[in-house]
Amino acid sequence: MTRRGLLAATGALLATSCALSLGLTLMLGRWLILAPQGASELLSARSLPHKPVRGVPFADAINRAALRHGLDPSLVAAVVAVESDFRPGAVSRRGARGLMQLLPAAWKEVAPSACPQDLCVFDPAANLEAGSRYLRRMLDRFGQDPRLALAAYNAGPSVVAADRALPPYPETRGYVLRVGIAWWELRRTGTLGPLSRVLLRSLDALPAATATSGLVACALAALVVRRAARHP
Repeated sequence: MTRRGLLAATGALLATSCALSLGLTLMLGRWLILAPQGASELLSARSLPHKPVRGVPFADAINRAALRHGLDPSLVAAVVAVESDFRPGAVSRRGARGLMQLLPAAWKEVAPSACPQDLCVFDPAANLEAGSRYLRRMLDRFGQDPRLALAAYNAGPSVVAADRALPPYPETRGYVLRVGIAWWELRRTGTLGPLSRVLLRSLDALPAATATSGLVACALAALVVRRAARHP
């Protein structure tokens, strides 16, 4: 293959990479622009029709626990997605445990009657029951305001009760946004696919990284094509 042919082939490969990167960037950009808007609307609502979930781990148990406590199953699934990514054995640095990442004090407060101790905190059904009960209490305490209830779920009710507003903690504000985005996706599609779960875990870094990769691929493709045109 001549030098020009090699450069042309490389340029075509990079051009394809550029197109794929730009397509991915546009797709993520659309998702990351529309999703926060949809999340904001949901988080401002006081009452919504319940939306069962499907195609996620423990979907049936999530639907049962949520409906038993008068909660939207898609909201409970969103909390599970952000808290543990549907891993029943998850343990946080602060000692929160299970699918809905309940701290020991919260678990003692809302544990199912069949599990008064820590015997089944990692049991999916028991953890979903306790977490749904705790989330229901937060909603009732904060006037059915999902934003404040989720902030209280994350940072503790006393922190939110002090000002009746979102606490000025980046972690808590980011948590509420992530749950809102997962909730929006679950209400929109009824499920959370692998890509959506990756996006939730990488929400801060992924858009910038994807945009950068697209720009780099396009710049390299343009450079190679230009050199191929100049060298027979």
